[in-house]
Amino acid sequence: MPDSAEAVVNAPSRGVEEIASETGAPSHSRRLSDKVLAAFNHAYAVGEIEVAANLREILAKLEHERILVHGHRRATTVALGHADLWVEFVEARNDYRMACDDESLDSEGITGVLDRMKKAYQRWSSF
Repeated sequence: MPDSAEAVVNAPSRGVEEIASETGAPSHSRRLSDKVLAAFNHAYAVGEIEVAANLREILAKLEHERILVHGHRRATTVALGHADLWVEFVEARNDYRMACDDESLDSEGITGVLDRMKKAYQRWSSF
Protein backbone atom coordinates (compact mmCIF):
# COMPACT_ATOMS: atom_id res chain seq x y z
CA MET A 1 0.00 0.00 0.00
CA PRO A 2 1.55 3.36 -0.99
CA ASP A 3 1.79 6.12 1.54
CA SER A 4 -0.44 9.20 1.17
CA ALA A 5 2.15 11.24 -0.73
CA GLU A 6 2.81 8.47 -3.26
CA ALA A 7 -0.90 7.92 -3.82
CA VAL A 8 -1.50 11.59 -4.62
CA VAL A 9 1.65 12.22 -6.66
CA ASN A 10 1.24 9.10 -8.78
CA ALA A 11 -2.45 9.67 -9.41
CA PRO A 12 -2.90 11.88 -12.48
CA SER A 13 -5.56 9.66 -14.03
CA ARG A 14 -7.06 8.01 -10.95
CA GLY A 15 -10.26 9.02 -9.22
CA VAL A 16 -10.70 10.34 -5.70
CA GLU A 17 -12.38 7.13 -4.50
CA GLU A 18 -9.45 5.01 -5.66
CA ILE A 19 -6.92 7.30 -3.97
CA ALA A 20 -9.00 7.42 -0.78
CA SER A 21 -9.20 3.64 -0.61
CA GLU A 22 -5.41 3.38 -0.83
CA THR A 23 -4.69 6.05 1.79
CA GLY A 24 -7.30 4.89 4.26
CA ALA A 25 -9.22 8.15 4.02
CA PRO A 26 -12.97 7.83 4.48
CA SER A 27 -15.07 7.99 1.33
CA HIS A 28 -17.21 10.68 2.92
CA SER A 29 -16.64 13.39 5.44
CA ARG A 30 -18.79 15.40 7.80
CA ARG A 31 -18.87 19.17 7.73
CA LEU A 32 -16.36 20.96 9.91
CA SER A 33 -19.20 22.40 12.00
CA ASP A 34 -20.38 18.85 12.77
CA LYS A 35 -16.93 17.94 14.04
CA VAL A 36 -16.64 21.12 16.11
CA LEU A 37 -20.12 20.45 17.54
CA ALA A 38 -19.06 16.92 18.55
CA ALA A 39 -15.97 18.34 20.26
CA PHE A 40 -18.11 21.00 21.99
CA ASN A 41 -20.55 18.35 23.24
CA HIS A 42 -17.72 16.26 24.64
CA ALA A 43 -15.93 19.19 26.26
CA TYR A 44 -19.09 20.48 27.92
CA ALA A 45 -20.18 17.03 29.10
CA VAL A 46 -16.88 16.39 30.86
CA GLY A 47 -16.78 19.84 32.45
CA GLU A 48 -14.21 21.56 30.24
CA ILE A 49 -16.33 24.71 30.18
CA GLU A 50 -13.63 27.09 28.93
CA VAL A 51 -12.77 24.76 26.03
CA ALA A 52 -16.48 24.36 25.27
CA ALA A 53 -16.92 28.15 25.24
CA ASN A 54 -14.07 28.50 22.75
CA LEU A 55 -15.55 25.76 20.55
CA ARG A 56 -18.97 27.47 20.68
CA GLU A 57 -17.34 30.69 19.46
CA ILE A 58 -15.82 28.73 16.58
CA LEU A 59 -19.25 27.26 15.78
CA ALA A 60 -20.74 30.75 15.71
CA LYS A 61 -17.99 31.95 13.39
CA LEU A 62 -18.43 28.97 11.05
CA GLU A 63 -22.17 29.53 10.89
CA HIS A 64 -21.76 33.26 10.32
CA GLU A 65 -19.37 32.59 7.44
CA ARG A 66 -21.80 30.06 6.02
CA ILE A 67 -24.59 32.63 6.12
CA LEU A 68 -22.40 35.06 4.20
CA VAL A 69 -21.56 32.47 1.55
CA HIS A 70 -24.91 30.72 1.16
CA GLY A 71 -27.26 33.45 2.28
CA HIS A 72 -29.83 31.27 4.07
CA ARG A 73 -29.99 31.67 7.81
CA ARG A 74 -32.25 28.74 8.85
CA ALA A 75 -29.96 25.93 7.68
CA THR A 76 -26.92 27.50 9.29
CA THR A 77 -28.19 27.93 12.85
CA VAL A 78 -28.58 24.22 13.40
CA ALA A 79 -25.21 23.62 15.07
CA LEU A 80 -25.59 26.47 17.56
CA GLY A 81 -29.14 25.43 18.38
CA HIS A 82 -27.98 21.88 18.92
CA ALA A 83 -25.14 23.11 21.15
CA ASP A 84 -27.59 25.11 23.27
CA LEU A 85 -29.88 22.10 23.66
CA TRP A 86 -26.88 19.99 24.69
CA VAL A 87 -26.01 22.53 27.40
CA GLU A 88 -29.60 22.38 28.63
CA PHE A 89 -29.44 18.58 28.82
CA VAL A 90 -26.06 18.44 30.57
CA GLU A 91 -27.19 21.01 33.13
CA ALA A 92 -30.38 19.02 33.77
CA ARG A 93 -28.29 15.84 34.08
CA ASN A 94 -25.99 17.52 36.59
CA ASP A 95 -29.00 18.77 38.58
CA TYR A 96 -30.40 15.24 38.62
CA ARG A 97 -27.11 13.84 39.92
CA MET A 98 -27.04 16.44 42.68
CA ALA A 99 -30.69 15.75 43.54
CA CYS A 100 -29.97 12.04 43.88
CA ASP A 101 -27.17 12.83 46.33
CA ASP A 102 -29.31 15.28 48.33
CA GLU A 103 -30.70 13.29 51.27
CA SER A 104 -33.14 16.07 52.17
CA LEU A 105 -34.94 15.82 48.82
CA ASP A 106 -37.97 13.54 48.68
CA SER A 107 -38.83 11.19 45.81
CA GLU A 108 -41.29 13.72 44.35
CA GLY A 109 -38.53 16.33 44.11
CA ILE A 110 -36.18 13.85 42.46
CA THR A 111 -38.91 12.81 40.02
CA GLY A 112 -39.40 16.46 39.01
CA VAL A 113 -35.68 16.86 38.29
CA LEU A 114 -35.64 13.54 36.41
CA ASP A 115 -38.58 14.64 34.25
CA ARG A 116 -36.79 17.88 33.42
CA MET A 117 -33.69 15.91 32.38
CA LYS A 118 -35.78 13.58 30.21
CA LYS A 119 -37.50 16.50 28.47
CA ALA A 120 -34.16 18.20 27.83
CA TYR A 121 -32.79 14.97 26.34
CA GLN A 122 -35.86 14.55 24.14
CA ARG A 123 -35.49 18.10 22.79
CA TRP A 124 -31.80 17.56 22.11
CA SER A 125 -32.20 14.15 20.48
CA SER A 126 -35.09 15.18 18.23
CA PHE A 127 -33.45 18.41 16.98
